[in-house]
Amino acid sequence: MDIVKVNWSGGKDSTCAALLHLERGDKVKACCYVPMFTKNIPLITKNHYEFIMSASDRLRQMGAEVHIVSGMTYFDFVTHRITKGKNKGKIFGFPTTVTGMCEFKNYSKVASLKKLDVGYYDYEDIGIACDEVKRLGQLSESLRSILVEERFTEQMATRKCFDAQMLSPHYEDDNRDGCALCYNAPRKRREKWFFDYPEARMLVIQLQDLIRKERPERTPLRNRQYFIDTDQLQLSFFD
Repeated sequence: MDIVKVNWSGGKDSTCAALLHLERGDKVKACCYVPMFTKNIPLITKNHYEFIMSASDRLRQMGAEVHIVSGMTYFDFVTHRITKGKNKGKIFGFPTTVTGMCEFKNYSKVASLKKLDVGYYDYEDIGIACDEVKRLGQLSESLRSILVEERFTEQMATRKCFDAQMLSPHYEDDNRDGCALCYNAPRKRREKWFFDYPEARMLVIQLQDLIRKERPERTPLRNRQYFIDTDQLQLSFFD
């Protein structure tokens, strides 16, 4: 029996990995990061958030140890003040990508998971399917994937989760999970997120207005388009 830290997002691959380890008799320590827009508004669609909460209970019933962390909120990230350098005193603004990693992910997800202490484990399972060729280079002796070792493809992982009634309903609208305000997020995800959390609209407008005033260069949005067109008071998404 191995003691495995499973990096669980609620997506099909990481959920399948947790299920396979439990079936094999491994001790599973599932660690799930949930991005938050504010302390009360998740930065993922409501159906996926609710799935994570219910699935965590299912995994616990199966014998897994489940840890859910959030970290710095997106709203706090955008509005926090820089403490040094030429931009000292200014707000941080919308996140950009630095060396291939979103700054918000670095400040929130990476930082919160580093602080999380789950005790001893033999290795981490990062839930990569065997047909995700571009991601296989991430694997090492300490970062493994039972899906690769058991030759599970993405399609097989989807079927495994479906049969176990552990497939997130967000797959009905989207192929992958992730932050709704990510500049790489599909248009449908953002539309659904605004529909799920209408209270987020005015907060997004506040962020946009603040960034226009203080840090107009700090935007990841293509062609400097914003999520909400305040001139027309309509949602304005970019393709």
